[in-house]
Amino acid sequence: MRRYRGGAGEHVVWLNFKDRTHPLGGGAEEYMHQVTERMVQAGQRVTIVTSRSRRAARRDEINGATVRRMGNAYTVYLFALIWLLRHRRNIDAIVDTCNGIPFFSPLAVGTKVPVVVLIHHVHQVMFAQHFGFPMAQIGRWIEKVGNRIVYGQRTIAVVSPSSRTEVRRLLGLIGPVYVSANGQEPLIVKHAERSPAPRIVCVGRLAPHKRWDLLLRALTRVAELVPDVELHLVGDGPCRPELVDLVEELGLGDRVVLHGRLDNGPRNRLLASGWLTVCTSEVEGWGLAVTEAMSLGVPAVVLASPGLRDSVRNRQTGWIVARPQHLAGQLTSALIELEDREAAAAWARRCRAWAGRFTWDATADRIMGLLSVEDARRVSADNRAVCDLATVADIPVRLATRIDFARLRDVDQVDWDQPDPADPASMRVRVLLSGYDERDATALLHRLGVDTDPAVTHLWVARPADLLGWKRVAGSRAGDLRPYFAQCAAVSTGRRG
Repeated sequence: MRRYRGGAGEHVVWLNFKDRTHPLGGGAEEYMHQVTERMVQAGQRVTIVTSRSRRAARRDEINGATVRRMGNAYTVYLFALIWLLRHRRNIDAIVDTCNGIPFFSPLAVGTKVPVVVLIHHVHQVMFAQHFGFPMAQIGRWIEKVGNRIVYGQRTIAVVSPSSRTEVRRLLGLIGPVYVSANGQEPLIVKHAERSPAPRIVCVGRLAPHKRWDLLLRALTRVAELVPDVELHLVGDGPCRPELVDLVEELGLGDRVVLHGRLDNGPRNRLLASGWLTVCTSEVEGWGLAVTEAMSLGVPAVVLASPGLRDSVRNRQTGWIVARPQHLAGQLTSALIELEDREAAAAWARRCRAWAGRFTWDATADRIMGLLSVEDARRVSADNRAVCDLATVADIPVRLATRIDFARLRDVDQVDWDQPDPADPASMRVRVLLSGYDERDATALLHRLGVDTDPAVTHLWVARPADLLGWKRVAGSRAGDLRPYFAQCAAVSTGRRG
């Protein structure tokens, strides 16, 4: 029997190590609250189960979702399992976030409840940074072997193509893996002006895996050719004392400011004044701070780490650096290039356009679609074949009017260009068909009555970049897009007539 279809009144439980109020809260918590807020708006009942920091209330409400806090960083997993076991009959779906250590929710609910595993990034290399022997080895085993044993072929959601690769390569998980990228709140700063002096502004936790020391050491070399460069670092964390000492040791006190945490307003104004943002993290699921900067027109220089190489489009919205030793050279050349205001304006336009493709509405639709698909797979166990291929079909808008997008699957996605007012019929519509190669996609389009002549319809196997920035999910949550597409085609037909 189906339990979850994304309808009103259904009860979704979201398991996550922290919530937004936790002192160590970050991008994963923002992701959770943005999506659960939209689930609540859709009429669903949402319970967030998370750990309890000191002095935090055991029960709370955030954006309409009920927050149940229990246990500390280590015991929350046991308490959560007990809570799930007690409430399993009243749960319609679960999003189980694996922040290195998963909640293993199937142990409590079995096959009766659909579970989607959400992985922001793989933690295999990070356990040794936070734990000694044997805890680091135990953590790696739980994330790798424990995940495979407990979750089996459950649907997995990741936030970037890089994380998708890591889930397959490092963890060896066998369930279907789908990209559900971070959304992006458009940041607006009125009368924003960039700093007269070359300014680098970075936002992020001062944690070991962020490797801010690489940036500070590179800055000493950048200053040789860009003598008025300055760095503003916004955020706090356990590495702050050693970074303060390093700034003094390197003689950077006159050009580096460690701001600590800032409220959104001051933070955004400072970010908008930057010429560049930088991320030297060893691993990121996505790089939300990077795309936030891009929404303000600030390009990024990042190391070629998982996640960051997806959030930045190399030499379009920023620069991806292959090795840490090349960081200083790339920062120097980027700042020199951005001295030209026309060049900087072109970079800013591309950054805003790229960041604007990511919305929390699309992320929420994607997660709800994946929950619905997992529930359908749960009740039809013979339909659990996994294929990692996906094919993009790029078609003219007139052909898109023939497709009933609601009859596609909930794992498929739809995107389109903004119509040209002078020629709306030139608009192109793209459909991502998950689990299809080009031959299967061609056969499907034939069944839908779509012309597959290569001169008209373009088909290609999806590359990593093709998995990002989609506007809508297809299937049950798509609604009927045909009237909109028909209007675009008809307007142009009328003008031509």
